[in-house]
Amino acid sequence: MTEPSANRCWSKFSTIFIKITLILVSLYILASLALPIILIVYPTSVKHVVFLNILTSGANFTQPEKFGLDRVFNFYLDVEPTVRIGIWHYRSPLVQDQPYTTDEDYFQKHIVSQRSTIPIIIYFHGNAFDRSIFTRRGMCQKLRSELKYDVFTFDYRGYGDSTGEPTEEGLIRDARYVYDWLHNITNGQRKIYIWGQSLGSSIACQLAARLSDDESKSFAGIVMEAPFINIHQALQTHYLSLLFRWQPWFYGLTEKALRISKLSFQTRSHLSNLNCPLVLLHADDDYTIPYEHSKQLLQAGLTIRDDNRSKKKLLHFTIDMISFHHGGYGHSLIYRAPNLIPALKRIIFDEDL
Repeated sequence: MTEPSANRCWSKFSTIFIKITLILVSLYILASLALPIILIVYPTSVKHVVFLNILTSGANFTQPEKFGLDRVFNFYLDVEPTVRIGIWHYRSPLVQDQPYTTDEDYFQKHIVSQRSTIPIIIYFHGNAFDRSIFTRRGMCQKLRSELKYDVFTFDYRGYGDSTGEPTEEGLIRDARYVYDWLHNITNGQRKIYIWGQSLGSSIACQLAARLSDDESKSFAGIVMEAPFINIHQALQTHYLSLLFRWQPWFYGLTEKALRISKLSFQTRSHLSNLNCPLVLLHADDDYTIPYEHSKQLLQAGLTIRDDNRSKKKLLHFTIDMISFHHGGYGHSLIYRAPNLIPALKRIIFDEDL
């Protein structure tokens, strides 16, 4: 290439680069002006960011086998007159398949009549999409196959094929309804663990606090995967907030918008009400909910545990943390960690069935 040709190419590239940069800068300035106005005029718009239930897979949940799932049963529970939630039951390898004609027949043969030594895990997923997403399927399959537990996962109101509109209290009611249904249908004879991921970890923590208050005998413990301190702190530390959190309006307006929308999703403040084993899971390369959230939750939990012991109350509360370093697991891929289940067996789950 001759020197004049090279100069022309460089000039053309420089012009394109400058135009793209100007466009991006203009969009950023526009967003910086628009976002605070939106939060002032329409503060409840923040709930769409928190729940992200507008993102859907459009899947047909009634046929789990189309997702490559084996021995998974789809059914529905009516939480309220206008709220019906969709649920998948991943059957334990220890449960023998039997023919059934109705949902009630299935429940009787595959849940009610099974031995009480098979524990149950209820998996609460994070925001956006539904129970069919591959990372959620991957975790539920891993828990079933390696622990040999029954695993139930469901979509909160407004997610997947569940009806209704999401609210913080509404999601907790959905979680409590599923827990109570399983507790009642098994006559309280089977251990029930709850597992929450991301947003689901806060729901699980709040449910665990309420179950501890009720002294539910079947409740065995809680695992929180990629948890956060509270939803405001989660928004402040999310990688997308790097663009705006240095601006003076960001902290105050997001806090006010969340308060008006009645969204707090407190996790740390509910640790003091737990009376069960708790395990935190977090990857150090999680940029959605940074690793620091679990470190702070662990420190708070240890302080609460020691205080409980000195006051001789809530003595069943313990807290542990399993960290994943340099594994590339990010926010949603911890299920790929080969040491996940062995580590959990040493801390919270039964070694062998």
